[in-house]
Amino acid sequence: MDIYIQLKKYTEFSMGQSNEVCELIYQDTFINGIVFTGYDLNNSSFLEVVFNSCDFSNVYLSGASICGSTFNECIFLKNTFRKGKADYSIFNSTNLGELDSFRTSFYESQFLNVILKDSKLERCYLDESIFSNVKFENVKFLSSTFNNSTFKNVHFINCHFEDSTFQNVTNFHEVHFVDSSITIDGELKNGLSSNEIKAFLE
Repeated sequence: MDIYIQLKKYTEFSMGQSNEVCELIYQDTFINGIVFTGYDLNNSSFLEVVFNSCDFSNVYLSGASICGSTFNECIFLKNTFRKGKADYSIFNSTNLGELDSFRTSFYESQFLNVILKDSKLERCYLDESIFSNVKFENVKFLSSTFNNSTFKNVHFINCHFEDSTFQNVTNFHEVHFVDSSITIDGELKNGLSSNEIKAFLE
């Protein structure tokens, strides 16, 4: 079935516009140049799928599983991705903006040449992951973890951390905190140096 037909049928069912039961499951395939805007991907499954130049702007992703998938030069903008699964995924030359993520797992994922900005990640797990040439800008990290991850040329600019940790990470010297803040025991601390923030997060 054509993917646009499948997306339309699933969206209509997901939004209660159709009584025809429909699932959206793709696995071990390539999806190129698809604009997903206007479709609902709530509780969908894209497992080990390679996405090339796809646009996910304004797509609702809560409950979705994208485990093992690769996103090459894709766009994520204004997405709600709560209680989702993105373990073992690869985000390559992909930009993410205004992401609202809660209790989503990015375990053993790779972020390569990525920009993530104007977002909130709460109780998200980014453990055992690889971050290379990544810029986080204006992002709130609440009770989120980067434990046992590896970093290369990573910048956190104007970010805020609360109850978040970077334990047992590799190349922490490659991480730079710029104009960022942290809350410790309910007290907001601003104006800290990069090394001071690292001492609190480790």
